[in-house]
Amino acid sequence: MATLIKKGDPRKVSSIVLGKDKYLDQLYGCFRFNNPKGDAFAPERDVEIVFKSGKKIHVTVPESLKLELPANTKAVNTPFFRLKEIGKYRDSMHLLTMRAGWNQNERDIHRMIDLDPHGSFVALLSGLPIGTASVLPLGRNNTWIGMILVHPELRRQGLANAMMQHCVKYAIDSGKIVNGLDATPMGNTVYGAVGYVNSFRLWRSTYELKEFAGAAFDSLHVQAMTKTDLPDVIRYDASSFVERVEIMEALFADGGPGACFVYRNDEGVVQGYCFTRPGRIRPFVGPFIADTDDIARHLLVAASQHLLKANPAAATALIDTPEEKFADPGVYVERVFDQERKPSAHRLIKSIVCVRDFTRMYQLVRDTDVGRLVAQFKAAEKMDDASPRVREFRETMEKSVMNYTQTLAFMNYERETLQKKYWGITGPEKG
Repeated sequence: MATLIKKGDPRKVSSIVLGKDKYLDQLYGCFRFNNPKGDAFAPERDVEIVFKSGKKIHVTVPESLKLELPANTKAVNTPFFRLKEIGKYRDSMHLLTMRAGWNQNERDIHRMIDLDPHGSFVALLSGLPIGTASVLPLGRNNTWIGMILVHPELRRQGLANAMMQHCVKYAIDSGKIVNGLDATPMGNTVYGAVGYVNSFRLWRSTYELKEFAGAAFDSLHVQAMTKTDLPDVIRYDASSFVERVEIMEALFADGGPGACFVYRNDEGVVQGYCFTRPGRIRPFVGPFIADTDDIARHLLVAASQHLLKANPAAATALIDTPEEKFADPGVYVERVFDQERKPSAHRLIKSIVCVRDFTRMYQLVRDTDVGRLVAQFKAAEKMDDASPRVREFRETMEKSVMNYTQTLAFMNYERETLQKKYWGITGPEKG
């Protein structure tokens, strides 16, 4: 497996100078642009490239490499913009996750892309990578959309919207039915523009592993998962979410020996499971599904003790948990990045700290919605019906209507019933 960020790794360097190395000029090409709608070009700047690392890197760009973006139109509407399969640009996706402060490691990036190499994309501007997006196959019938990332220097140029539209078109044209995603507050508006609606909230949270260090768990029913267990666990998972055989197999392999746990009752029937695996910043807990709170507690204790044993220096772990698992849901303000009063009193974890929220969303486009969505798109892009982008957008929205009934049925079933079994649905198992 190729190592990502071969040179100029922002975790290991203190300065980056463009104009001397082709690889660096490509990877950090975002600093070459003068964006009249955002960041102006600067020949010298200090940038915290790895979000919240506390480390600033000195970036030098010769004036001769400067690239001007037009002031009177968005970059996506110029001949300089194009989207293509990610191919050799995996490094850019990994770099973008670090800039966003996400927890994916190299293996996560490779896993997602390898599940469908045709479904991960890079956005290029003047031939330079400035954004990524991914459509992750969930079994035969569904997809999960994610990894929609843009370098901060290139924001407000319509790039996230264009990549999202491309992902939706790819998913629909691939014959997929349920096309879901988990949106950050920043992305919520972008996804709404292509017909996505809110279902329920999740909270990305950390918790202290030592909380469960000395706790007892039911070792008779909770066991470290083996390859022999995996088919039963996959069937249980499919009945609790959607079928995702390839993803479950890959996550099990990536967790490493003894990293995943299964709960079987006295008859040997699976009633819950919990995966763990490494992350760039801290370990992941999830996917994590259980029939009851008591079963979930036993699985969580076993998983946390494994993580402590595997890495005694790992003080905390990361988990994405539905808001309904908190006794106090806090106060939520739509599309605000940092909520003032976050949920508290989690039913399993006393030490949990909510970091930020996601909204689970699904594309629900009725026939009567198409005209409204197209009109909004034309207004936002300042285009008319003759534009190829408008025609393609209308065609994609019309195709999306065909999935309305199936998606609505699943969304309601998940929100009202399946969600009650979810405890940890962290990270790249869903894109």
